[in-house]
Amino acid sequence: MNSILFSLRRVVTPAWTTLFSAGRPQVSVKRSVMSALSNVPTAYRKAKRVGRGPSSGKGKTSGRGMNGQKQKESVHPWFEGGQTPLHKTLPKIGFTNNFAQDLVKLNLGRLQEWIDKGRIDPSKPVTMKHLLDSRACRGIKDGVKLLADGRENFKTPINIIVSRASKEAIKCIEELGGTVTTKYYNRLALRALLRPQYFSTPPLEARPIRRRDIEYYRNSEVRGYLSRPEPRTEKVKA
Repeated sequence: MNSILFSLRRVVTPAWTTLFSAGRPQVSVKRSVMSALSNVPTAYRKAKRVGRGPSSGKGKTSGRGMNGQKQKESVHPWFEGGQTPLHKTLPKIGFTNNFAQDLVKLNLGRLQEWIDKGRIDPSKPVTMKHLLDSRACRGIKDGVKLLADGRENFKTPINIIVSRASKEAIKCIEELGGTVTTKYYNRLALRALLRPQYFSTPPLEARPIRRRDIEYYRNSEVRGYLSRPEPRTEKVKA
């Protein structure tokens, strides 16, 4: 039985190989070429074996010498021999403001350039999500601050909502018939605004808690969204 199968294999095999190899170039790889692959000698350096007898040149003390700190343990690179280290000699300068906000700066010149290219639609209210999607602002962490650099080239009325804005930028936009609104966003609300696809139910908007934030967004000079319009006084006719 085995002899019959072996004879059939010898007959059938050439037909199958010609059927599957038709239209395909035959590539032969020699085993000698594959086995000859090796590392470049100059690409690495072998580690020196230490503590293997005096004939190696690095025996007994392994090249560390007889006594001393460097023989028994390692010395930190910043160790200065026992004298007062430099980081203790120099005084501390400045401080880290824990309440500082990392606001992305957006200038009016860049905003006008994005409008001219058609990447921002000035006919609709522009939020920080539009600024992020159009790549006018990148890496928004705490919000966007609108600045007036390039105001001489700005010529489009626009309604924009940002975290903060300078008085010069507000004045330039309102002179053209646009509006600026500064609005408070905490980390959760800002993330829901910029990436709503991560929220099945959008969270409620939080109001500012810190006193300085409350005073800023109640200020009508910076067009805070919590600022109340001044009541109109009508003159009484005599």
